[in-house]
Amino acid sequence: LLIEKNDRVGKKILATGNGRGNVSNKDLSLTHYHGSNADFCSYAIKTFDNGLIADFFNTKGVLLSQENGRLYPHSRQANAILDALRLSLDNEKILTSTAVEDIFYKDNIFTVLAGGKKYLAKNVALCVGGKSAPHFGTDGTGYRLAQKFGHKITKLYPSLVQLTTAKEDIKGLKGIKENAAVTAYADGKMLSMCQGDILFTDNGISGNTIFSLSAYIVDKKSAYVTVDYLVGLNEDECKKSLFKRRRAFPNVSAEQFLSGLVHSRISYKTTSMHFKDKLSKLTYKDISDSDIDKLIYLLKNTKINIVSNTGFQNSQVTKGGIDTLDVDSNTMQSKLLQGLYFCGEVLDVDGDCGGYNLQWAFSSAMCAYRSIKGEI
Repeated sequence: LLIEKNDRVGKKILATGNGRGNVSNKDLSLTHYHGSNADFCSYAIKTFDNGLIADFFNTKGVLLSQENGRLYPHSRQANAILDALRLSLDNEKILTSTAVEDIFYKDNIFTVLAGGKKYLAKNVALCVGGKSAPHFGTDGTGYRLAQKFGHKITKLYPSLVQLTTAKEDIKGLKGIKENAAVTAYADGKMLSMCQGDILFTDNGISGNTIFSLSAYIVDKKSAYVTVDYLVGLNEDECKKSLFKRRRAFPNVSAEQFLSGLVHSRISYKTTSMHFKDKLSKLTYKDISDSDIDKLIYLLKNTKINIVSNTGFQNSQVTKGGIDTLDVDSNTMQSKLLQGLYFCGEVLDVDGDCGGYNLQWAFSSAMCAYRSIKGEI
């Protein structure tokens, strides 16, 4: 019996991959997964990997294809994934628009209260998601059910989320979208690097690079990122280009000196950082070779200080969850109570942006399924 809080199953799947259904990734190395117990997801991910996902959907007539390592249905529509799953279910054993209110355990039997009725079971699997994107029903209330049976919940953070920044660091950049290499740091240590889009918003930064790096930052203090706007460009060639620009337009205001390399507003921001109050009085001919070296350095190492994030309501996944020290990593069964299982985001396991979290949901569910069926 599947008890679903929403009016239909799988609503959150429709949002994956910006609606294109990013179900997994070609690279499933464990460095893409996070949690207090780093090795917990190893067995599940290695045993039930992306090949299993591809084979399953292939049997349902859904062909998966790659894009930058990410696996999507070839149609690039998430509803192809959801339809394959939904149509594979026995609809007579699904209760929709029905929230689980409580669970009791006595004499080796679970009693589940839902929609004012009681349901009896030998096994219960909590696959209730985390606290992110509450408009999909994942509002964190499921943790209470695990705590009732003695399970601890680690500290929770929104992840795969926009980051808020120091206002001065992004002033004048709202709406700009650039291809860049972005590196995350905290307490002076490099955490991770990602290349792709960075988008400047009202109060911070977004884009696929930021969603990916947020998993490494949201639980850290004194965090910042550096942005390399010249990714893919030869540094010496960039300098030669600026030398030519200086010769060609000696009397032009220095504010737009870098606009041949980056967006005009990034040019102004970077030259302002370097020249400060002198900028309005300078022209291209006033810019020295040393200035050019320093400007190139800034374009490759622009520092943006992270203040916070835009919260669970705007995040795609929850960092933290049920402490995995009390869960069997091969079966997803509670070590505290036989017959109680946990799958997916409700556990203290979260993945990078790129299909890793759906892969974890599928893999952990397969572990629980095989255990319940007596196959493990």
